[in-house]
Amino acid sequence: MTKPAQTTLRLTPRRQIILEILRERGHLDAYGLLELARRKDPRISLATVYRALAYFRERNLIQGRSFGEGRSHFEVHDAGTGAHAHFVCTRCGKVREVKGKFIRDMEALAQRERFRVTGAHLDLFGLCGDCAAR
Repeated sequence: MTKPAQTTLRLTPRRQIILEILRERGHLDAYGLLELARRKDPRISLATVYRALAYFRERNLIQGRSFGEGRSHFEVHDAGTGAHAHFVCTRCGKVREVKGKFIRDMEALAQRERFRVTGAHLDLFGLCGDCAAR
């Protein structure tokens, strides 16, 4: 898996807020991130969120993922987390991160096959428990 580049970050108070929210919550789009950030600093604007996201992406600290609904969801690169998959609800849009043995099995298979994995993602689409119950 690709690792984030080591670089010095200039964290303004607002960037710090945005990064903390992404570390705590992950899988947020810019509007969801704005909503949570404004709870900590009501003066944060959507432009500030977009600039912070661009800043973090340029430094390979976060990645954006699209789950088919026309917007990006962001999560922090975390060397401890490693590869993972997502369950994506096609009704409500909830995204749940999934870690499991199958990811480690695929990494081991790649190693046995002498295949150097530089990135991976697996997204499983369906209905979350709440939406399936309706």
